[in-house]
Amino acid sequence: MPFTVAVIDEAGFGKLDSNLAARLCAAAFSSQGLDVERVGEVSVALVEPDAIRDLNVRFRQKNEPTDVLSFVLDGPYGEMVGEVVICPSCATLGVEELVVHGALHLSGMDHGEDFEGSEMARVQEAVMEKVHDRED
Repeated sequence: MPFTVAVIDEAGFGKLDSNLAARLCAAAFSSQGLDVERVGEVSVALVEPDAIRDLNVRFRQKNEPTDVLSFVLDGPYGEMVGEVVICPSCATLGVEELVVHGALHLSGMDHGEDFEGSEMARVQEAVMEKVHDRED
C-alpha cells in the first residue's frame, strides 16, 4: 500500500486490521480520483458508545452515540489525511462499510440528511462491490 492506515481498536472488535483498512480506504480514495500513491496516513479508531457520543456532542452538538464520524486533518495529500472513528456496537452497517463511508468523507464527499438518496450512497455501494470482487 502506498499509504498507511493505523487501526486503534479500543472497543475490542478484533476483526479489522490495518491491511484491510488500507485496502478499503484506497478503494474509496481511488473512486474519487485521488492518487493513492500521494495520499497521507489515515487513522481508524474503533470505540465504545460513550466515546463516540462524547465526540458527537463536541463536534455535532448531538447528545447520542452514532456509528461513524470522520475528521479531516491535513487533507488527502497532507501528512495525516484524517481519522475515522467507528463504534462497532452502534453500527447498522458493517464496520468495513463504515471504513469506506468515513474515507469517502475524508475525500470530500458528503450526503447531507438523506444518505440513502445521495450520490455518496451509490459510490459507497460501488466501492464495496469492487472491494469484494477483488477478494473473490
